[in-house]
Amino acid sequence: MATPAKKRAFYGRKRLWIPLILFLIILTPFVINPLKSFRTVVTWGFRAFGIQERLVRVGHYRVHLYEAGKKNDQTVILLHGFGGNALLTWMQLMPALAKKYHVIAPDLLASNFLRLNPRTYSVQAEANMVLGMMNALQIKRADFVGLSVGGWISLLLALEHPHRVQRMVLVESAGITTEVPELAKLTLDDRDKARRFMKLLFHYPPPLPGFVLDALVKTSRKIKPQYEAVFAGFVENSRPYVLDDRLGEITQETLMMHGRNDIVIPLEVGQKIHQGLPNSKFIILENSGHAAVWDSPLQLKKNILEFLAKP
Repeated sequence: MATPAKKRAFYGRKRLWIPLILFLIILTPFVINPLKSFRTVVTWGFRAFGIQERLVRVGHYRVHLYEAGKKNDQTVILLHGFGGNALLTWMQLMPALAKKYHVIAPDLLASNFLRLNPRTYSVQAEANMVLGMMNALQIKRADFVGLSVGGWISLLLALEHPHRVQRMVLVESAGITTEVPELAKLTLDDRDKARRFMKLLFHYPPPLPGFVLDALVKTSRKIKPQYEAVFAGFVENSRPYVLDDRLGEITQETLMMHGRNDIVIPLEVGQKIHQGLPNSKFIILENSGHAAVWDSPLQLKKNILEFLAKP
Protein backbone atom coordinates (compact mmCIF):
# COMPACT_ATOMS: atom_id res chain seq x y z
CA MET A 1 0.00 0.00 0.00
CA ALA A 2 1.42 3.41 -1.01
CA THR A 3 2.30 5.81 1.76
CA PRO A 4 0.20 9.04 1.54
CA ALA A 5 2.20 12.11 0.50
CA LYS A 6 3.14 14.32 3.42
CA LYS A 7 1.72 17.84 3.24
CA ARG A 8 4.34 20.55 3.06
CA ALA A 9 4.17 24.02 4.50
CA PHE A 10 3.28 26.71 1.97
CA TYR A 11 6.89 27.96 1.89
CA GLY A 12 7.98 24.49 0.80
CA ARG A 13 5.78 24.53 -2.26
CA LYS A 14 7.66 25.89 -5.26
CA ARG A 15 4.53 27.01 -7.11
CA LEU A 16 3.75 29.49 -4.30
CA TRP A 17 7.16 31.12 -4.25
CA ILE A 18 6.63 33.16 -7.43
CA PRO A 19 3.44 34.94 -6.31
CA LEU A 20 4.94 35.41 -2.83
CA ILE A 21 8.06 37.06 -4.26
CA LEU A 22 5.93 39.26 -6.53
CA PHE A 23 3.78 40.27 -3.56
CA LEU A 24 6.85 41.23 -1.52
CA ILE A 25 8.28 43.23 -4.44
CA ILE A 26 5.00 45.14 -4.73
CA LEU A 27 4.74 45.65 -0.95
CA THR A 28 8.33 46.82 -0.38
CA PRO A 29 7.88 50.40 -1.73
CA PHE A 30 4.85 50.88 0.56
CA VAL A 31 6.94 49.96 3.61
CA ILE A 32 9.95 52.06 2.56
CA ASN A 33 7.97 55.13 1.46
CA PRO A 34 4.24 54.60 2.15
CA LEU A 35 3.16 58.21 1.49
CA LYS A 36 4.81 58.41 -1.93
CA SER A 37 3.57 54.93 -2.88
CA PHE A 38 -0.01 55.75 -1.88
CA ARG A 39 0.10 58.94 -3.94
CA THR A 40 1.38 56.98 -6.95
CA VAL A 41 -1.41 54.41 -6.71
CA VAL A 42 -4.12 57.10 -6.42
CA THR A 43 -2.65 58.96 -9.41
CA TRP A 44 -2.92 55.78 -11.49
CA GLY A 45 -6.54 55.51 -10.39
CA PHE A 46 -7.18 59.12 -11.40
CA ARG A 47 -5.95 58.38 -14.91
CA ALA A 48 -8.51 55.60 -15.21
CA PHE A 49 -11.20 58.25 -14.66
CA GLY A 50 -9.65 60.63 -17.19
CA ILE A 51 -8.17 62.90 -14.51
CA GLN A 52 -4.87 64.33 -15.72
CA GLU A 53 -2.01 66.17 -14.01
CA ARG A 54 -0.59 69.37 -15.45
CA LEU A 55 1.52 72.39 -14.55
CA VAL A 56 0.37 75.96 -15.15
CA ARG A 57 2.60 79.00 -14.94
CA VAL A 58 1.20 81.70 -12.62
CA GLY A 59 3.68 84.52 -12.08
CA HIS A 60 6.91 82.97 -10.80
CA TYR A 61 5.12 79.82 -9.62
CA ARG A 62 4.39 76.62 -11.51
CA VAL A 63 1.06 75.48 -10.13
CA HIS A 64 0.46 71.73 -10.08
CA LEU A 65 -3.16 70.75 -10.63
CA TYR A 66 -5.54 67.94 -11.62
CA GLU A 67 -8.02 68.48 -14.42
CA ALA A 68 -10.88 66.42 -15.83
CA GLY A 69 -14.06 66.78 -17.89
CA LYS A 70 -12.69 69.40 -20.31
CA LYS A 71 -15.63 68.84 -22.67
CA ASN A 72 -18.12 70.05 -20.04
CA ASP A 73 -19.23 73.69 -20.05
CA GLN A 74 -19.55 74.27 -16.32
CA THR A 75 -16.28 74.57 -14.35
CA VAL A 76 -15.91 73.55 -10.70
CA ILE A 77 -12.73 74.53 -8.83
CA LEU A 78 -11.79 72.51 -5.73
CA LEU A 79 -9.66 74.20 -3.06
CA HIS A 80 -8.14 72.11 -0.27
CA GLY A 81 -7.15 73.28 3.22
CA PHE A 82 -3.95 74.55 4.82
CA GLY A 83 -1.20 71.93 4.65
CA GLY A 84 -3.24 69.52 2.51
CA ASN A 85 -3.04 68.78 -1.18
CA ALA A 86 -5.49 68.26 -4.01
CA LEU A 87 -4.89 64.53 -4.43
CA LEU A 88 -5.59 63.36 -0.87
CA THR A 89 -8.39 65.87 -0.27
CA TRP A 90 -10.47 65.33 -3.42
CA MET A 91 -9.64 61.74 -4.45
CA GLN A 92 -13.13 60.52 -3.51
CA LEU A 93 -15.03 63.45 -5.05
CA MET A 94 -13.25 64.27 -8.31
CA PRO A 95 -14.27 61.15 -10.30
CA ALA A 96 -17.98 61.80 -9.59
CA LEU A 97 -17.75 65.50 -10.45
CA ALA A 98 -15.75 64.85 -13.62
CA LYS A 99 -18.70 63.01 -15.18
CA LYS A 100 -20.71 66.24 -15.41
CA TYR A 101 -18.33 69.16 -14.92
CA HIS A 102 -15.00 70.57 -15.98
CA VAL A 103 -13.10 70.06 -12.73
CA ILE A 104 -9.90 71.81 -11.62
CA ALA A 105 -8.17 70.87 -8.36
CA PRO A 106 -4.93 72.81 -7.78
CA ASP A 107 -2.30 72.24 -5.15
CA LEU A 108 -2.38 75.51 -3.24
CA LEU A 109 0.79 77.36 -2.30
CA ALA A 110 0.71 75.88 1.21
CA SER A 111 1.04 72.34 -0.15
CA ASN A 112 4.78 73.07 -0.37
CA PHE A 113 5.93 74.97 2.72
CA LEU A 114 9.57 74.93 1.70
CA ARG A 115 9.04 77.41 -1.14
CA LEU A 116 7.01 79.98 0.84
CA ASN A 117 8.20 83.26 2.31
CA PRO A 118 6.71 83.61 5.83
CA ARG A 119 6.86 87.42 5.56
CA THR A 120 4.50 87.59 2.57
CA TYR A 121 2.42 84.41 2.63
CA SER A 122 -1.28 84.92 3.42
CA VAL A 123 -4.80 83.88 2.44
CA GLN A 124 -4.71 86.78 -0.02
CA ALA A 125 -1.63 85.27 -1.69
CA GLU A 126 -3.59 82.04 -2.16
CA ALA A 127 -6.57 83.93 -3.62
CA ASN A 128 -4.27 85.76 -6.03
CA MET A 129 -2.76 82.46 -7.15
CA VAL A 130 -6.19 80.93 -7.81
CA LEU A 131 -7.26 84.00 -9.78
CA GLY A 132 -4.03 83.85 -11.80
CA MET A 133 -4.65 80.16 -12.49
CA MET A 134 -8.16 80.94 -13.77
CA ASN A 135 -6.71 83.59 -16.08
CA ALA A 136 -4.02 81.20 -17.35
CA LEU A 137 -6.67 78.53 -18.07
CA GLN A 138 -9.06 81.13 -19.56
CA ILE A 139 -11.79 80.33 -17.04
CA LYS A 140 -14.06 83.35 -16.77
CA ARG A 141 -16.38 82.05 -14.06
CA ALA A 142 -16.61 78.92 -11.92
CA ASP A 143 -18.36 77.24 -9.02
CA PHE A 144 -16.08 76.73 -6.02
CA VAL A 145 -15.85 73.92 -3.48
CA GLY A 146 -13.58 74.91 -0.58
CA LEU A 147 -12.45 72.93 2.45
CA SER A 148 -11.30 74.78 5.59
CA VAL A 149 -8.88 77.53 4.43
CA GLY A 150 -10.01 76.65 0.90
CA GLY A 151 -13.43 77.91 1.97
CA TRP A 152 -11.89 81.17 3.20
CA ILE A 153 -10.13 81.60 -0.16
CA SER A 154 -13.44 81.01 -1.94
CA LEU A 155 -15.19 83.63 0.21
CA LEU A 156 -12.42 86.15 -0.40
CA LEU A 157 -12.62 85.64 -4.16
CA ALA A 158 -16.42 85.96 -4.06
CA LEU A 159 -16.04 89.28 -2.21
CA GLU A 160 -13.22 90.77 -4.29
CA HIS A 161 -14.10 89.30 -7.70
CA PRO A 162 -17.84 88.48 -7.59
CA HIS A 163 -18.11 88.11 -11.36
CA ARG A 164 -15.62 85.21 -11.27
CA VAL A 165 -17.43 83.15 -8.59
CA GLN A 166 -20.80 81.67 -9.50
CA ARG A 167 -21.74 79.53 -6.48
CA MET A 168 -19.89 78.12 -3.50
CA VAL A 169 -19.82 74.95 -1.44
CA LEU A 170 -18.00 75.57 1.86
CA VAL A 171 -16.95 72.56 3.95
CA GLU A 172 -15.61 73.12 7.49
CA SER A 173 -14.87 76.67 6.32
CA ALA A 174 -12.54 79.17 7.94
CA GLY A 175 -12.85 82.89 7.29
CA ILE A 176 -13.78 84.69 10.50
CA THR A 177 -11.91 85.53 13.70
CA THR A 178 -11.42 82.45 15.84
CA GLU A 179 -8.80 80.77 17.99
CA VAL A 180 -5.84 79.20 16.23
CA PRO A 181 -6.63 75.45 16.22
CA GLU A 182 -4.36 73.06 18.11
CA LEU A 183 -3.96 70.88 15.03
CA ALA A 184 -2.40 73.71 13.02
CA LYS A 185 0.23 74.25 15.73
CA LEU A 186 0.98 70.54 16.17
CA THR A 187 4.23 69.27 14.67
CA LEU A 188 4.55 65.50 14.61
CA ASP A 189 7.71 64.77 16.58
CA ASP A 190 6.79 61.17 17.47
CA ARG A 191 4.12 58.48 17.01
CA ASP A 192 2.01 59.75 19.92
CA LYS A 193 1.75 63.22 18.39
CA ALA A 194 0.98 61.68 15.01
CA ARG A 195 -1.90 59.73 16.60
CA ARG A 196 -3.06 62.91 18.36
CA PHE A 197 -3.02 64.69 14.99
CA MET A 198 -5.25 61.99 13.49
CA LYS A 199 -7.72 62.19 16.39
CA LEU A 200 -8.02 65.94 15.94
CA LEU A 201 -8.46 65.70 12.18
CA PHE A 202 -10.82 62.71 11.88
CA HIS A 203 -13.90 61.70 13.80
CA TYR A 204 -13.00 58.13 12.84
CA PRO A 205 -9.17 58.09 12.75
CA PRO A 206 -7.80 55.55 10.25
CA PRO A 207 -5.92 52.64 11.87
CA LEU A 208 -2.52 53.52 10.43
CA PRO A 209 0.30 51.00 10.96
CA GLY A 210 3.47 52.07 12.72
CA PHE A 211 5.57 52.42 9.58
CA VAL A 212 3.06 54.92 8.15
CA LEU A 213 3.10 56.96 11.37
CA ASP A 214 6.90 56.90 11.24
CA ALA A 215 6.78 58.25 7.67
CA LEU A 216 4.52 61.11 8.81
CA VAL A 217 6.90 61.89 11.69
CA LYS A 218 9.93 61.85 9.37
CA THR A 219 8.27 64.26 6.93
CA SER A 220 7.08 66.54 9.74
CA ARG A 221 10.54 66.76 11.31
CA LYS A 222 12.05 67.63 7.94
CA ILE A 223 9.80 70.66 7.39
CA LYS A 224 9.21 71.63 11.05
CA PRO A 225 11.22 74.92 11.22
CA GLN A 226 9.84 76.19 7.90
CA TYR A 227 6.29 75.00 8.70
CA GLU A 228 6.23 76.84 12.03
CA ALA A 229 7.57 80.04 10.42
CA VAL A 230 5.11 79.86 7.51
CA PHE A 231 2.13 79.18 9.75
CA ALA A 232 3.00 82.07 12.09
CA GLY A 233 3.38 84.31 9.04
CA PHE A 234 0.08 83.11 7.59
CA VAL A 235 -1.83 83.90 10.80
CA GLU A 236 -0.32 87.38 11.10
CA ASN A 237 -0.47 88.34 7.42
CA SER A 238 -4.06 87.10 7.00
CA ARG A 239 -5.56 89.18 9.83
CA PRO A 240 -6.63 92.01 7.48
CA TYR A 241 -8.64 89.50 5.43
CA VAL A 242 -10.91 87.99 8.09
CA LEU A 243 -14.48 88.49 6.94
CA ASP A 244 -16.45 89.00 10.18
CA ASP A 245 -17.88 92.36 9.09
CA ARG A 246 -18.01 91.73 5.34
CA LEU A 247 -19.92 88.46 4.96
CA GLY A 248 -23.11 90.39 4.19
CA GLU A 249 -21.49 91.70 0.98
CA ILE A 250 -21.11 88.17 -0.40
CA THR A 251 -24.32 87.36 -2.27
CA GLN A 252 -23.49 84.18 -4.18
CA GLU A 253 -25.70 81.17 -3.50
CA THR A 254 -23.79 79.07 -0.98
CA LEU A 255 -24.09 75.58 0.47
CA MET A 256 -22.32 75.18 3.81
CA MET A 257 -21.57 71.82 5.40
CA HIS A 258 -19.93 71.43 8.78
CA GLY A 259 -19.13 68.39 10.90
CA ARG A 260 -20.83 68.33 14.28
CA ASN A 261 -17.65 66.85 15.77
CA ASP A 262 -15.13 69.21 14.14
CA ILE A 263 -12.51 70.04 16.78
CA VAL A 264 -10.29 72.13 14.48
CA ILE A 265 -12.95 74.64 13.38
CA PRO A 266 -15.91 74.16 15.75
CA LEU A 267 -19.47 73.94 14.49
CA GLU A 268 -20.39 77.35 15.90
CA VAL A 269 -17.79 79.00 13.62
CA GLY A 270 -19.50 77.51 10.56
CA GLN A 271 -22.89 78.61 11.89
CA LYS A 272 -21.67 82.21 12.32
CA ILE A 273 -20.40 82.29 8.73
CA HIS A 274 -23.74 80.89 7.55
CA GLN A 275 -25.69 83.50 9.52
CA GLY A 276 -23.58 86.28 8.02
CA LEU A 277 -24.10 85.19 4.41
CA PRO A 278 -27.38 86.46 2.90
CA ASN A 279 -27.87 83.50 0.53
CA SER A 280 -26.66 80.42 2.39
CA LYS A 281 -27.98 76.96 3.25
CA PHE A 282 -26.45 75.06 6.18
CA ILE A 283 -26.15 71.28 6.64
CA ILE A 284 -24.72 69.62 9.74
CA LEU A 285 -22.71 66.47 9.03
CA GLU A 286 -23.31 64.00 11.85
CA ASN A 287 -20.39 61.86 13.08
CA SER A 288 -17.95 63.96 11.09
CA GLY A 289 -14.83 65.87 12.07
CA HIS A 290 -12.68 68.38 10.22
CA ALA A 291 -11.74 65.83 7.55
CA ALA A 292 -15.33 65.58 6.32
CA VAL A 293 -14.12 64.43 2.90
CA TRP A 294 -13.05 61.21 4.66
CA ASP A 295 -15.54 60.99 7.53
CA SER A 296 -18.67 61.64 5.41
CA PRO A 297 -17.69 61.15 1.74
CA LEU A 298 -21.03 59.79 0.50
CA GLN A 299 -23.15 62.48 2.16
CA LEU A 300 -20.73 65.15 1.00
CA LYS A 301 -20.81 63.89 -2.58
CA LYS A 302 -24.61 63.63 -2.64
CA ASN A 303 -25.15 67.15 -1.29
CA ILE A 304 -22.59 68.74 -3.63
CA LEU A 305 -23.94 67.02 -6.74
CA GLU A 306 -27.53 68.00 -5.88
CA PHE A 307 -26.51 71.60 -5.22
CA LEU A 308 -24.53 71.96 -8.45
CA ALA A 309 -27.29 70.31 -10.50
CA LYS A 310 -29.68 73.18 -9.76
CA PRO A 311 -30.16 75.64 -12.66
